[in-house]
Amino acid sequence: MGSAKKRLAVFTALVAGAGLSVLPADGASAHPPANTAPSHVVAAYFADWDVYGRNYHVKDIPATQLNVIEYAFGNPTYDPATGAVGCNVLDPWADYQQPYTADMTVNGVADDSANPDQHLYGSFNQLMELKAAHPNLKVEISLGGWTLSKWFADLAATPARRQAFVASCIDTFIKGNLPGNSWPPSAGGEGSAAGLFDGIDIDWEYPTQLAGGNVDFGPADRHNATLLAAEFRKQLDAYGAQTGKHYLLTAALPAASSATKYYELSSISRYLDWDNVMAFDYNVPGGPVAALDTLFGHDPRDPNASDWTWNTTGTVANYLLHGVPASKIVVGMPFYGNQYINVSTTSAHGLYGTFDNTGLDPNSLQPDQMPQPTYHSLVDESGVLTANGHGANGYTSYWDAPAGEPYLASPAGVHVLASGTITTPTVITYSSPASIGERTVLVKVLHLRGAMAWEISQDSDSHALIGALNPILH
Repeated sequence: MGSAKKRLAVFTALVAGAGLSVLPADGASAHPPANTAPSHVVAAYFADWDVYGRNYHVKDIPATQLNVIEYAFGNPTYDPATGAVGCNVLDPWADYQQPYTADMTVNGVADDSANPDQHLYGSFNQLMELKAAHPNLKVEISLGGWTLSKWFADLAATPARRQAFVASCIDTFIKGNLPGNSWPPSAGGEGSAAGLFDGIDIDWEYPTQLAGGNVDFGPADRHNATLLAAEFRKQLDAYGAQTGKHYLLTAALPAASSATKYYELSSISRYLDWDNVMAFDYNVPGGPVAALDTLFGHDPRDPNASDWTWNTTGTVANYLLHGVPASKIVVGMPFYGNQYINVSTTSAHGLYGTFDNTGLDPNSLQPDQMPQPTYHSLVDESGVLTANGHGANGYTSYWDAPAGEPYLASPAGVHVLASGTITTPTVITYSSPASIGERTVLVKVLHLRGAMAWEISQDSDSHALIGALNPILH
């Protein structure tokens, strides 16, 4: 931790000039409800598909170790033929229709699909139960993400569409008006999820870019994203004036210098309670060398080292320099890593060596086949990493000092692929309690708002990674 503090000292002067005031949004009430947004944030995304893959449910979330859950995802829609806009649940069965047995629930009471008075099931109902048990817990619906950002450019393009889209999101998720006429027969309906979501998280990836499948994208997106946030803030405040509640508005924003190409950072941030800065996927398994997914500090060996913001501390400094207050910055981190096979081992045990990931399968649930294995899969399933951070089963753990990140290496990693079993030099980069701890120091030293993780089901059974963020809350 001492070395982390030294590396952070150069940034402390930026905070003093960054400004910590929160400006009111245009159109906000002169007497809005009291802002109950947490002053210190430990947030984690929970994906609706978690209930299928790892069989991870809301009851498994360590609610005492975080105070914000970002539910992924809500689905923004647009029909170019009719001009119709929408803001919908992504998976009705997982979200609010699946009846739970007692062993799956937060409170130990089974759902009753024959009860005409029960209108909420699935993860939504369990989140209601979790909030009842932890009154300070906030839950936001996150809209979009990499695969569901397709229509954001169209939805944000005109005042009428922005107004209609935001109204639809508030109707579905804040007012809780879910579609009915489903199974169980009582599931959904007007107000069925009212009180569940405390706000909205915008995850547009990315304005001005094709990214994960955007259509009709263009240069106007950058300012339109700000206008969309302003419309969300306006309508959330207007509804909050009726209910007497402050509704959160956040956004998942990019890392590195490219963030300013996609977003007007200072302008959009004034409408947000905080920015969830996605300081991960600096390198992915589709890159040229076996590189770290996330970097805490600058590593001159990284393929993008010429960009001084190509790491977490550089990204934070870039946000501060572009006028984002320290109190608005929530530092993102991955609970997964990158796996590389057939690695050349000429330096650093294969880190930054060339590789060939032919045969790895992003849809596989087997750790030895995953291009991006989770911390849970490394510790609790494959056993290549022990609970105390040591490599095992032929793997040795190393620390990349410049980047401040751990990695595993084996000269003979075993991978059971569809084409057959191979034994080959393997490198696995990952997040650890130590590297997460560096980010905790960053937050504390620079008085940032907090930390965010993608995503909670990827942590170990012992909750080691989210636990390393605990000092932020105290």
